[in-house]
Amino acid sequence: MIYMTGFFLILLRTGDYDADMFTKILGWILFAPSLVILMYYYKWTGLTTLSFGSFLIILLKKYFKRGS
Repeated sequence: MIYMTGFFLILLRTGDYDADMFTKILGWILFAPSLVILMYYYKWTGLTTLSFGSFLIILLKKYFKRGS
């Protein structure tokens, strides 16, 4: 769940440069360690979870972008 939150924050665009910079830094802080843990400890299960979660976040982002 933490990596999904980090990935969402990396993709988030607010239009404010300072807020975007902060959310990207925070997103990478959450995403990078979670990615290493998923790949190191869970191998294929982690890769599958990462792929599914990333796909889900991209779909949610497109859905909410289209809805507004």
